[in-house]
Amino acid sequence: MARAKGGEAKLIKATKALALEIRRRRLKALEGLIRRRLATVVESFYDIGEALTEILRRKLYAVGGHSSLEAYLTATKLIGIAQAMKLIAIVREVPREVALAAGPERSYALIGLAKATPEPDSAAELIASGTVAGQPAAKAPVRAITAAAKAERAKRPKTAAAKERDKADAALVKGVRALLRASGLGAGVVSADGDEVRVVLTREQAERAIAGGV
Repeated sequence: MARAKGGEAKLIKATKALALEIRRRRLKALEGLIRRRLATVVESFYDIGEALTEILRRKLYAVGGHSSLEAYLTATKLIGIAQAMKLIAIVREVPREVALAAGPERSYALIGLAKATPEPDSAAELIASGTVAGQPAAKAPVRAITAAAKAERAKRPKTAAAKERDKADAALVKGVRALLRASGLGAGVVSADGDEVRVVLTREQAERAIAGGV
């Protein structure tokens, strides 16, 4: 009886080890795909998004000892976290052929517009038949789509959470501007939008920063 139990324990251990190895190999395969596709990201962004979605859905990052997708991406430097989240959102919201026709940036911008509008149109529906600033959504400039989404969000009454977010964004922008001035660069154009903070410098400011080692 003891021998039988010992054999069963070994079998369970071997099965678990095999399952772990299969997951580890799948993670490596997906990681390799992403690295190859990054060289041609314009054409392959959807493949990258699908690979990232699988890593997230199946929690494959855990086989490497990482606690989250973000921790895995930070450790491997595979792709930026913000870009990864964009590609995952595109895969979740927009069918492949539709997304490939619109491109990654436009597809992601239209996801934001779809969420901002009161009508229940999806990003895929907007791309297929919607219009933005008098143009077909599938061909509209990303800047115009982003502006339309911002205008739609501005129409909504702000919640307490939204007001707190605006306050935090304003404080962040103020802090970055102060950092620029302290670095001797002067005031740049700074904006905060979700997880991104954008800083626009003049050519003269950039050259001064490089010369000064800032």
